[in-house]
Amino acid sequence: MTAPSLAKASLSENRVGRMPTLFGRGARTKERTGFLRRLGEGLALPVAALPAAGLLLRVGQEDLLGSVSVIAPAAAVVSAVGGAVLGYLPLLFAVGAVFGLRRDRDPHAAMAAITAYLAISHACLHLNPLPAGRLGTPPSQQPYGALTGILAGILVALLWRRLTARNLPAFAAHAVVLLVALVLGAALGLAFPAVNEGLVWLAKQLTEQAVIGGGLFGVLNRGLLPIGLHQVPNTIMWFVAGECSNGVRGDIPCFLVAHDPSAGSFTTGFYPIALGALPAAALAMWRTALPEQRKRTGQLLGTAALMSFCFGVTEPIELLFAFAAWPLYIAHALLTGTSLALVNALGIKEGFVFSAGALDFGLNFSIATRPLLLLPIAAAYAAIYYVLFKWAILRFNLPTPGRSGACDPATDDSDGAVHRPGPHNPPAEPEKYVPPHTAAATPPPREAQPEHVHTTRSST
Repeated sequence: MTAPSLAKASLSENRVGRMPTLFGRGARTKERTGFLRRLGEGLALPVAALPAAGLLLRVGQEDLLGSVSVIAPAAAVVSAVGGAVLGYLPLLFAVGAVFGLRRDRDPHAAMAAITAYLAISHACLHLNPLPAGRLGTPPSQQPYGALTGILAGILVALLWRRLTARNLPAFAAHAVVLLVALVLGAALGLAFPAVNEGLVWLAKQLTEQAVIGGGLFGVLNRGLLPIGLHQVPNTIMWFVAGECSNGVRGDIPCFLVAHDPSAGSFTTGFYPIALGALPAAALAMWRTALPEQRKRTGQLLGTAALMSFCFGVTEPIELLFAFAAWPLYIAHALLTGTSLALVNALGIKEGFVFSAGALDFGLNFSIATRPLLLLPIAAAYAAIYYVLFKWAILRFNLPTPGRSGACDPATDDSDGAVHRPGPHNPPAEPEKYVPPHTAAATPPPREAQPEHVHTTRSST
């Protein structure tokens, strides 16, 4: 067999039994997949703090601990601390993104990510100033929200290695990063009015049809969450669009204040997702994690699932796979839309004060319409999410939490450890291919020759 035929046969053998992926097999697609996986791992760092922050924010509000006059001041402090962590999530994302994309965890790169975020966000904010009544708006609700922090982390991760490789002093590298971040922030700020007007127009169109509009709003809401633009349609649908009795406007105020029986079209469908679907997705990701990473992954996913079920804080779960396993997030956004369309078609109405968790479900049960139907719907969505997530993760080898070793394009050493190239661990040398016609032919070993026995014939 010739060398080309051997190479072709070897290629066909490598294809047999290979785990299929949604990202292709080329070197460039593998590099992009690794980039998204590392970005997702980096964003998981601040996400780990969200459950505790959401818990502090919720328990300190006026309808819980804040309702007790004796401890109301202390409860306000507790709620403010939790709100500060959620409010400054873009800053946490900037540091998490650069740490995920840069394995060396350089503190100078982290500092550059913070300064880049400040440059991007303030450039956008200066070109799009907040009205007088919203001057205290936290960064997560300012133009572009969390997207500014993610872009800052990616920018520094791409620039910092190239800058330090040229032996630039630290102050010069920071100056270059600030200059690029300023240009990027100015471009985003100039584009924001058009982006904002488009989202406002789209949100107003959705209010005209509850079933179709609710479904599209669910897809839009989840689809815009990773880039921080979901607050625009949320504000329009929940607090601006639609007017009920006594001049009350917005889906949430009409439900909670005016007790309008038609309100809740753009909030009810989130209950099956927060109560059943996302906790089941967390369970599927835990079951598909590698055995050696299952304990650590279970702690993270278990806390996030509890926050989703109890308080409706879904971001700790969603951001774990929104970037690293984006096909799952697309499916999640589409299924969220079907949930809102389904509950509106069935005439189920239940709003929320904070989010679509079990706590708000119980607090608003008495003013809701057919709320018990949400429980079997949540169970059905839990089954769909569990089967879909587990199948997709295993079938396409998606890099969800706890599967970093299984999804790395690294080679396995003889002792089973994963070989990761690094400054103190040089990349493994590939095996050399030796064509058969160039190999020296080794003569077969000689067979042992029988000893000659000399016999003398006796003469008679």
